[in-house]
Amino acid sequence: RCGRRCYPTRPIYMHRRTAVVAGIAGVAISVLAPGVLARLCGPRFCGRRLLATRPARATASECKGDSTPSTVLHLNAAGASPMPTEARDAMVGYLEYEVEVGAYTAQKKRPHAAREALATLLRCDVEEVALLDSAQAAWARAFYSLNFTSSADRILCFASEYAGNAVAYLQMARRTGARIEVLPMRTDGIADVPALEAALQRTTTSERAERPGRTLVALTHIQTSESIVQPAAAVGALCERYGAVFLLDTCQSVGQLPVDVRALGCDFACGTGRKWLRAPRGTGFLYVRRRALDEATRSGSTSLFGEPPLIDHSGAVWSTPDSYTLLPDAKRFEMWEADEAARHGLEAAAVVCRATGPARNFAHATRLAARLRSGLAAIPGCVIRDAPPSFDEEVARSLGAARCAIVTFEAESTLGVRSADLHSALEARGISVSVSPSTHHFEPAARARPSVVRISPSYINAESEIDTALAAIAEELARLAREKGA
Repeated sequence: RCGRRCYPTRPIYMHRRTAVVAGIAGVAISVLAPGVLARLCGPRFCGRRLLATRPARATASECKGDSTPSTVLHLNAAGASPMPTEARDAMVGYLEYEVEVGAYTAQKKRPHAAREALATLLRCDVEEVALLDSAQAAWARAFYSLNFTSSADRILCFASEYAGNAVAYLQMARRTGARIEVLPMRTDGIADVPALEAALQRTTTSERAERPGRTLVALTHIQTSESIVQPAAAVGALCERYGAVFLLDTCQSVGQLPVDVRALGCDFACGTGRKWLRAPRGTGFLYVRRRALDEATRSGSTSLFGEPPLIDHSGAVWSTPDSYTLLPDAKRFEMWEADEAARHGLEAAAVVCRATGPARNFAHATRLAARLRSGLAAIPGCVIRDAPPSFDEEVARSLGAARCAIVTFEAESTLGVRSADLHSALEARGISVSVSPSTHHFEPAARARPSVVRISPSYINAESEIDTALAAIAEELARLAREKGA
């Protein structure tokens, strides 16, 4: 029940011939001493399946040192969601087939269709989808493919930025001299789109004619500890108008809400499987717009679009002893080795997401998040941090923004209770949430704030579970505050 396979004793590994002899002898032995065969022979020998039996799963109480309750309330979709049965079954079924026929044969006879499933979800062509092992790997492949060369090149980003992306900007600026321009957020936490347009206008018409597309605009669609869905379509329209490259981080949006990459106008979009999409860990994807693929290989191109930062023989053809040709599609960003079982799980999860309906899922999750915020506001000492107090949903909608199902709060600034301590207390009660640091921001004032507890319900949750979490938060916060005072 705890999800682990525990063996009472170390299995003895032996070759097939030895195993057969041992098996025959074991039949006789087992008549006199039941269980001896099981103790002598594990379920696998030399990596091959010998017996059809499986080791029994241990109960939670048998897993020494594991105090996690057997039933967990999952409220951490922004971190990692539990997989749907369809995804788990797809992975297990493929792994069992792989054991039976071998990895290469299984890959050939049971190919996944993860790219097709994701293309349907993202509303793009399958040739524009690459599969990676995480959203950050996908984002990095896109970013480091860009041909920054000098201080004439610019990286435009916003003050609220994911730390994993921000450090890459700093490294690129150090390596090439490219300039980073950090654009402000409005007081309500929404990206200042007019400030972006003013920055794009600073590149003169003659400069754009001589060196088109030398500006990157990077936007995180939903920040890791914030509830604001930034106006990506408005940013994309400006990038189209001024010839800038648009890199969109959709790690927290794909699976949570409808994402149409064509409508958003981005050149690249990255995502992960493990969050709102409910796919296995170790899965990610990259959308690469057709024009970015074509421009990267066009002779004489002076744009930022370039080749992937690393390639192998699956992303390029070794055409002559001293030359290669990139694949014409997004698979040029992939490497040969991959977790095929995980990709079957990713495919199944994407199909489930499409079937349940991203718009319907988003509406349900945001209703739960609103209920959660309302309940937190009534708990003494809770300070909601996922959006500034001045955030207004009507105003946000008029700007192309919205509020999502990520809820963050802290009580350190009021009661002196650290988010890490409250997280541990909730975890002990079987409530899965997470903690987000304040370092995902360029502004020193924002970085100085306490870490926050992040709760992120999804369409698999119910109102009763939100109420359970609120009651636990109130109890644990009061207890921790009393202990702090003592």
